[in-house]
Amino acid sequence: MERILVAFDGSEHSLEAVEFAVRNHPDAEVTALYVIDPVGKGGDRSTKASWWNMFQEDRQKEAEEALEEAEKVAAEEGRSISTEIRTGKPSKKITEYARDEGMDGIILGRQGEAGLSRVLLGSVADKVARHSDLPVILVGQTN
Repeated sequence: MERILVAFDGSEHSLEAVEFAVRNHPDAEVTALYVIDPVGKGGDRSTKASWWNMFQEDRQKEAEEALEEAEKVAAEEGRSISTEIRTGKPSKKITEYARDEGMDGIILGRQGEAGLSRVLLGSVADKVARHSDLPVILVGQTN
């Protein structure tokens, strides 16, 4: 794979995914994508505009700080990576970005959901794996 997208949310699992990408694909161009889910963290566009703008600014700052951590992990391996931020439904934005930017594969950290919680809630990793036309690598262990 020459161009790899790492879906990144700042979790320990996603840091492991960045580390996996740069270690196992030393010649690949790696991009870490953070998707801000405006609804998933309590956001509701029907609220007052000023509150919504503050909420979005906080989420943007959170994303930028998380991606700085991804860059540090890559630097520890002697690599640099690109970073991007998008807003929307994470599984959809990840697959769209990978397709639109001509990525060769997607790497995600597995959140460790298992059993009934996975059946009821699903996971971003599962949704990306099911809906992407690209190879998807899941990094980490389940509970």
